Amino acid sequence: MEREAFLARLRARRMEGGGSRQAVPAAAERNAASTPGAAPATATAPAPTDLIKLFVARLTARGATVVGAPPRPAARAALARRGGVRGWLHVAAASGLSWPSSALHWTTEAREAQLGLCEADWAVAETGAVVVCSSVEVRRGFSLVPPVVAFFVPVTRIVAALGDVLRTLSGDGPELPSAVTLISGPSGTSDIAGTHVVGVHGPGEVFVWALAGE
Repeated sequence: MEREAFLARLRARRMEGGGSRQAVPAAAERNAASTPGAAPATATAPAPTDLIKLFVARLTARGATVVGAPPRPAARAALARRGGVRGWLHVAAASGLSWPSSALHWTTEAREAQLGLCEADWAVAETGAVVVCSSVEVRRGFSLVPPVVAFFVPVTRIVAALGDVLRTLSGDGPELPSAVTLISGPSGTSDIAGTHVVGVHGPGEVFVWALAGE
């Protein structure tokens, strides 16, 4: 579907108040429940397949590598195989995201890692952005410091637009994250002459596994 046709359809569905509701991460549900007057986080959107295709297209266009849509066990195995080939000996991730692996060695120190691994709280189809909320366990450096970062994105967490995320995060309750990071591809910068360089101010490679069935 062409971009303008997709956006026109999306705007029409919002005005009508119809559309399907996307699943919300457990952390986001707790935030909304703890904030007085906070509206539930829902997304008025086309069928999930349309959102997944748009998210993949946007993210790929910005230089990220989207690796299929496998179930979680297959994504773990694929990341471990790629890590062995690429020499990602140390992976920085929250303790709850790691798993036993002979190819990967886990750390919580991002500066020591060749790869950072995060699980997305949301993904925004319209902009191709992965959204990660920081916490004591999920350190902001996991997605910003290593030269390569990877994300597990459950497909049920893909929403249509950034506003769907912001409505969930609205309010000033105690459960708000310390930081919210949006990643839409490798870090890039350009000088006054327009020379574009990748990986100077952050990761130079971004890999995304869109997890089917979650």
